[in-house]
Amino acid sequence: MIIAGLREEILKTVKNHINVEASLSKLIVEEPNNEKFGDFSTNAAMILARFLKKNPMDIAGELEKEIISKFDRIESISVVKPGFINFNLKDAFIKKSLGGIIAEGEKFGFNNSGKGKSVQLEYVSSNPTGKLHIGHGRWGALGDSLANIYEASGYKVCREYYVNDYGSQIEKFSECAGCIYLKRFGRDTGYPLEGYPEETVSMAVDRLIEKHNDRFLIIKDGEKAVDIEAFRKEIVRIMVSYISETLSLMGVKFDSWFYESSLYKNSNFDKVMEDLKKRDAVYYKDDALWFRASRYVDDSDRVLVRRDGNPTYFASDIIYLINKIKRGYDSIIYILGADHHGYVDRLVAIVRALGFEEDKMVILIGQLVKIVSKGRAVKMSRRKGQIYSLRDLIQEVGKDAVRYFFSMSSFDTPMDFDIDLAKQKSNQNPVFYVQYAHARIESIIKKLKEVVPDNLDINNFSLDGVDTSKLSFKNESERKLAKILILYPDMVNMSRRNNAPHIVTQYLYRLASEFHYFYNNYKVMNGNSDKPEVDMDRFVLIMLVRQVLENALKLLDISAPEKM
Repeated sequence: MIIAGLREEILKTVKNHINVEASLSKLIVEEPNNEKFGDFSTNAAMILARFLKKNPMDIAGELEKEIISKFDRIESISVVKPGFINFNLKDAFIKKSLGGIIAEGEKFGFNNSGKGKSVQLEYVSSNPTGKLHIGHGRWGALGDSLANIYEASGYKVCREYYVNDYGSQIEKFSECAGCIYLKRFGRDTGYPLEGYPEETVSMAVDRLIEKHNDRFLIIKDGEKAVDIEAFRKEIVRIMVSYISETLSLMGVKFDSWFYESSLYKNSNFDKVMEDLKKRDAVYYKDDALWFRASRYVDDSDRVLVRRDGNPTYFASDIIYLINKIKRGYDSIIYILGADHHGYVDRLVAIVRALGFEEDKMVILIGQLVKIVSKGRAVKMSRRKGQIYSLRDLIQEVGKDAVRYFFSMSSFDTPMDFDIDLAKQKSNQNPVFYVQYAHARIESIIKKLKEVVPDNLDINNFSLDGVDTSKLSFKNESERKLAKILILYPDMVNMSRRNNAPHIVTQYLYRLASEFHYFYNNYKVMNGNSDKPEVDMDRFVLIMLVRQVLENALKLLDISAPEKM
């Protein structure tokens, strides 16, 4: 990794040269916003100024002369106010680094930062009482892409969906489904007031009947009735299956479907409550059991067990978190929607009360998604059951557009999903623009197969054995393409460290943009149609671009088409 390697080298040599004991965690190496300042820039001098009590420009001059100028990969250095040190990489270093793409192929961009570690990501986890809404798609794309990025970083990953199959909401849904089920077999019992939208419930019941027919019908007091317990379990399975189908349409998968009901087996709930009592983390008030959340972080205490003896959702949260920790993951990541913001303090309070390592838990709160068409927000009415669902969106714009658009910006910012833009086959559509770069490279390869140039046997060509150090950069665009390519491992690393797949998405757009510029201004094949000749340096470069495009798209589970 270029950026990470430079930062570590600067940190190490600064500490040895200047003998600084203070933390330098805020020292960064990054690409400057303006390319004229160089390939990279560091704030090292300004960070050190606070500890050395010296002018940052003087420190920058010293760092330039005594440290950075001695790095064998650095070509030129400049110092600008208020103390930034800007520098360029040697072309020879860039060319040599390109060899890593050939050597590692599909694994280029992978790293071993998580070797020997495990991480569990829980995402989507919508109640099995309705269709998935658009926001669930965003969390699905985020969680699944992030899981891929962690795997690319050497982690053992568990993707988990938490199925809320326990409590009053499931009972209500089962009651609604039972009414429709009986109606299908000739008994109308009347639909519950404030019940779930009949369209969704009917879909689940029809699927159940298709699979089991009247298996759950019983006769009670001389009338047709429903075998409640068995019916409830099966209707939940049907809904979970429907949810799984929807998510699979956008390539979102899970290693584990964890059922909330399993938390209450084998007296597990009683054991956890007893442990909390021993820790003095709970108390009784008004005939209810309360958790001392305010002692740890929350603004108020929380009810664990109601007066009627039924546990609250918060009780399940505690048992579930304990279950996760006992499974031994090195990191636990929650991906929650904006309406779950209040969960953060609760989960932190649980961790502190139980004495677990707080830094093992990461909570990501995503912001809302608004569907836009023809410049206006698409109206959605949950009350009437007329919802523009995630499945509707996938069917309208396709898997690739859904995943790319949801991964395009930071998850903690609200987003507008422009349906019309997502369906456009033009450069204004960002996913089309990125995929078109790959398709253009494939078109070049196809053309070369057709014309059979004298200096290239395209059918037997392989990058294996190509010495990238001998490539030449004939213009700035070729150098920029090469530099962007060798930065890909850094982008994967930054995405993992920041839990931010959008860093990879933005990288893809940047790489595609530079390739399109190169394609429109420079030729890979020269000469006339009878005797064409291939510029081999350029051909190798675009083959490297193809490999990195494919690697990055695969991380996001977006296809790399051969033609558009």
